[in-house]
Amino acid sequence: MELRVTERVSKIRWIFLPLGMCALVAVGTHAAADVVGDKVLFAVDRVDAFFDAIFSSWSVTAPLVDLVGLGERTFFARAVALAWELSADALLAIPLLGYDERAAADELTIARVLVKRRPSLRLVQPAAALLVSIAGAAAVARLLQGTLLHYPLIGGFVAATALFGLFLLLAPRAVFRSLEHASAQKTAIGLLGLAILGPLAIAAVASL
Repeated sequence: MELRVTERVSKIRWIFLPLGMCALVAVGTHAAADVVGDKVLFAVDRVDAFFDAIFSSWSVTAPLVDLVGLGERTFFARAVALAWELSADALLAIPLLGYDERAAADELTIARVLVKRRPSLRLVQPAAALLVSIAGAAAVARLLQGTLLHYPLIGGFVAATALFGLFLLLAPRAVFRSLEHASAQKTAIGLLGLAILGPLAIAAVASL
């Protein structure tokens, strides 16, 4: 009976592994986008305060002080964060759906060959995938721990198990698939992709 269950699970691994990796990266991207949104809102608030100080100096321009309120600034920051998140998902999460599982030794051999190639912007995607996967695993662990807030020992154990399991089973595969996908492209992601994934990877670290 146990053998049959194992065989059935093995047959559907090709479905839940890509979906699991995609979901993990999407969660990490969302956590990083939250940080980006907070930073954008902080920057917009500082710019708004600067112009408010100028406009309030003259009675003619004083009404412009209330032209952009907190609601508009928050909406702008969240819109920027959402656009950033969706762009990063298109670059990182969606390609993971094309993952084709191989033996661990084969994947490691392929990864070594790909990494030894001349360094380029193609390494940006796997590096970002690694950091975002870690952020996603940490976000899932925090969610589980918060759900079991009244049971701290159980919550801590479940969160640690989830964190370890996601980081061990899905994160390496996400990095490998990102490396494989980036290496298969005729051109690197370019400066625009770097501008999207670079800050998001830093934000992913800040979300931990």
